[in-house]
Amino acid sequence: MRTKTEIITFLENLLHKRFSEETLNKKLSGFFDRKIEVYNASQGRIDTGEDDDELSDYNLMFNIEGGDDSDSGYYDIYMLPMRRAGWDDADMYITEVSYEFG
Repeated sequence: MRTKTEIITFLENLLHKRFSEETLNKKLSGFFDRKIEVYNASQGRIDTGEDDDELSDYNLMFNIEGGDDSDSGYYDIYMLPMRRAGWDDADMYITEVSYEFG
């Protein structure tokens, strides 16, 4: 079990790094010692054309539920999609993180 300080430090260290959804899920799963899959909360707005501002941050979310776990809470990762995948297949750039512990 991780302390809140360890979780915050880990999340803050994601800032200004590039990932693909797969590599981000793998990194999160490894840290939290459970399967994590982020949900792209912005994808619906993108698909419908409601949000066509390519310079706005998109929101990836996940939560961890569990009464006594210190890592239970709601987590948001904000990212900018990259126009082209990088040499490492990264297609997003992390701009901000947010967390609310349960």
